[in-house]
Amino acid sequence: MKIRIIIENTVFQADAKAELGFCAYIETKNHHKILFDTGQTGLFADNAKIFEIQIDQIDSLVLSHGHYDHTGGLQRFLLLNDHANIYVKEGYDSNKYNKVGKYIGLPKGIKIPPHRLHIVKETTEISEGVFISPKITIFDPHETHFTHLTIRNGENCREDTFDDEQYLAIVNNGKLSIISGCAHRGIVNTITSATQTFHLPIDLVMGGFHTLHEDEATIHRLAEKLNALEINRIVACHCTGIDQYAQLKKEYHGDISYGHVGLNVEIED
Repeated sequence: MKIRIIIENTVFQADAKAELGFCAYIETKNHHKILFDTGQTGLFADNAKIFEIQIDQIDSLVLSHGHYDHTGGLQRFLLLNDHANIYVKEGYDSNKYNKVGKYIGLPKGIKIPPHRLHIVKETTEISEGVFISPKITIFDPHETHFTHLTIRNGENCREDTFDDEQYLAIVNNGKLSIISGCAHRGIVNTITSATQTFHLPIDLVMGGFHTLHEDEATIHRLAEKLNALEINRIVACHCTGIDQYAQLKKEYHGDISYGHVGLNVEIED
């Protein structure tokens, strides 16, 4: 099974481009092709060409949550692919805003064809050994990342607790791999939820940790929690933050690296 990061905030090869956002391509051993998120714009499709990934051959699209930097490429995806099932969690199209009052949700005007839209309400297997899980329990509220993020409905405004967030879980050779978009509900909360759902040792954790604006004390606590989880390897990226990753790299005792556009990760049998 292969995973390739198509969109991320950083890039090191001259022919590809980066943007604030996340998009990953997964191809299973049975050649089921999955796209996880679409980045901020349609740039994912340009990078996909460079990596010889055919967007029109994607079988499933999974959207981790309704922020623009994960759903912004959806319109281009719909233009390039006319058949893939699209998996979201209820609330993905909420009116999401940031602290300065800017709309940061799903781009307005996008309509997913009803026959392609699947609302995930329980852990769902979309290909052999590949699951979407909508259950992220908040075991530790201090680990969440909701500050200054809101949902507005008319004059009503409430804190966005990211009830629309979901993750991808891959079960292979008796081990669990987790792909997260931003982990607004907390990466350790996400990992703990996954282990309680699948009851397997963890091979890989990949994705954004949303620690970009967290202080050193918070990152220290996160490193301690990750150290206790016995994870084989971590690929942090996107909203993790470079400085925060550098501290995690120093304090985390296991295998941790930073993801970037073009990175290949394999899950071996």
